[in-house]
Amino acid sequence: MQYLPIKTRRLNPPQDDLFSVLDESLINLKEEDLVLITSKVVAIHQGRSLAFKDAPAKRELVEQEAEEFIEGHNKYFSSPLAIKYGAMFYGAGIDESNSGEYYTFLPDEPFEAAKEIWQYLKEKHKLEKLGVIITDSHSLPLRRGVSGISIGNWGFHPINNHVGKRDLFGREMKLSSTNISDSVSAGAAAVSGETDESTPLVIAREVPNVVFTDQDTRDEVLVAPEDDIYYPVTKIFYEKD
Repeated sequence: MQYLPIKTRRLNPPQDDLFSVLDESLINLKEEDLVLITSKVVAIHQGRSLAFKDAPAKRELVEQEAEEFIEGHNKYFSSPLAIKYGAMFYGAGIDESNSGEYYTFLPDEPFEAAKEIWQYLKEKHKLEKLGVIITDSHSLPLRRGVSGISIGNWGFHPINNHVGKRDLFGREMKLSSTNISDSVSAGAAAVSGETDESTPLVIAREVPNVVFTDQDTRDEVLVAPEDDIYYPVTKIFYEKD
């Protein structure tokens, strides 16, 4: 398995053309590649940026963007914590980095955005099997630093289900599965960077156990809050009223 970071020109808010960057920078895609694209450049492509001078207080923006939110830790300026697109972020994913004098939000409809990019790249590069993942960075509880997470994907099954398989000692697996889209996103974060690297695209090549499809697979990866293993912790988001 390989991670190939792709350097591109800078995309400038409030809006810029991602597809021209894909044309310029992705010149050697192969069958069964996964293309990972940071949410920042997808959002800028969509025009999801707002100038500081035109914006209300960031907290108001967070409350507008969050699906659910709770008060965060006063030590961190991006409080409050928020649920957005089935994941937990502080500040609802609203970011000032690599955005000039703008706030950039998470992209609209990330699964549909991934599908649009997937269709474009498949046709342009004449590929049968291709995956697209839109990634973002988030912080894990009890860990410093950020790691990568998928907020939308298309072209492959994001979950590799192990139920019914047996382990080394013959024990049948009852619940286990591997989240391919988030696992690959975490690896891409290690090579794409967070500052001035200008590598918003990463090709993950020869990823094992990927099953490609043209179907909508979001229901495989998203779980209802009350069915989540972490609901005893996250229920504070939903029960705050």
